[in-house]
Amino acid sequence: MDNNNCHQDKKFAVVNPSKICQPMGAVQALLGVKDTMPLIHGSQGCSTYMRFQLTRHFREPIEVASTSLSEKTVIYGGEFNLMKALKNITEKQNPRMIVVASSCLTETIGDDMDGIIEKFKDANLDKDLPIIIPVSTPSYTESHVEGYNRTVKALVEHLATKTVPNDKINIITGNLCPADVTQVKDILKTLKCDSIILTDTSENLDGPLTEETLSLYEGGTSVDEIEDTANSLGTVALSKHVNSAGTFLEKKFGVKSIAGPLPAGLENTDEFIKSLCNLGDYEIPSSLEKDRGRLLDAMVDAHSYNYHRKVAIFGDPDFVSGMTRFTAEMGMIPSVVCTGTKSKIFNEDMSLITQEKEISPVILAGGDLYDMHQAIKAKGADILIGNSYGASIAQEENIPLFRVGFPIFDRLGAQRISILGYRGGIEFVDRITNTLLDFYYDEAGYEIIEEEKEEETKDKVGNTLKIQYSAMEEI
Repeated sequence: MDNNNCHQDKKFAVVNPSKICQPMGAVQALLGVKDTMPLIHGSQGCSTYMRFQLTRHFREPIEVASTSLSEKTVIYGGEFNLMKALKNITEKQNPRMIVVASSCLTETIGDDMDGIIEKFKDANLDKDLPIIIPVSTPSYTESHVEGYNRTVKALVEHLATKTVPNDKINIITGNLCPADVTQVKDILKTLKCDSIILTDTSENLDGPLTEETLSLYEGGTSVDEIEDTANSLGTVALSKHVNSAGTFLEKKFGVKSIAGPLPAGLENTDEFIKSLCNLGDYEIPSSLEKDRGRLLDAMVDAHSYNYHRKVAIFGDPDFVSGMTRFTAEMGMIPSVVCTGTKSKIFNEDMSLITQEKEISPVILAGGDLYDMHQAIKAKGADILIGNSYGASIAQEENIPLFRVGFPIFDRLGAQRISILGYRGGIEFVDRITNTLLDFYYDEAGYEIIEEEKEEETKDKVGNTLKIQYSAMEEI
């Protein structure tokens, strides 16, 4: 089998995709912006899908507006619906900003969102309107990663304004869970580095329980902070695939831009801190050095359990490349790596990692979970790392699934899963090692040999069948 590509008979369709549509990424970016309403210009089902996926992952109420296009608007255009939606949101929610994201429907029929927004402004010259920004996010191309990228770029294109230097660093997070955004903010705080987070979901998507009714988010990155990004020392994108805003700020305002890698594991976190220190004159405090030492200690403690365990990884491209390097640092063997996004950057990253770590995984760039499952059958894996959609594969292959990424809907606490930075790395090492201990070791901590594992599985299946048969007899 070719290590760089897993050839399958299936070439005519995508089966169980390993990516989500662009508007989902746009909404995730906007949920980290203060006093802002995301508006999906498309059918009601688009925004309903966003709310459904986000709510069951974060277990938080999610507000996403829709222009609710119908069969009639497909023929005559969605101008009336968009104008009405902007009017309703302005009068009822009164946000500081509305961001209108397109969908496959509006992109296909060719609605001129910019023109419609200008027409709405002209019709309401006597009113104090919110900032309205359109962003093109067609669902039929790219993925949620590009949706996030386009949205953050649109924000800085429309808002960034050159005034006076602020001695801050812009941090573009990408599609991170709130706990990982918090980890990044803690590193910045420890370095005494003032920053602007694009965008900050750490409080909005992991908030305390209050008696307040659902309303616009009071936390997150403010419009004023986005305007101030043009005056920063530099921009660091944690994902190489969401750096368009950084590139724009560098070309127009001379704000130096650095892209990736995702600070997962020892080497990548070192690289992130080095990037910050190159942009600003920061001293690395002893507390951060101790955290690094604790991560090293955790990796050494877990080495005997993780050494040469085969791991399959799937998810967003920077997540997959970051976890591939991290697990290789731990002594594990990445056997299959899969991302749903076709990406030259991902292929280049994987080529570098495989050379440095002397590993040869099956690499699927633009693959789906069917492709990954076939590769796992051929190459083997002891554990699968990814979101909840990998559960059926893990069950069929009789291996554990380590849940991380988006979406996670069959477990609680997805918003609190942390893998980034030294502290997040420690949590990851502990949790994945304990997952292996639970699955491959007995109650005394001794590794279960394959024959015993098979017998144990047969016993479990047999007992299950007995219970089912008894229940049928009772009926």
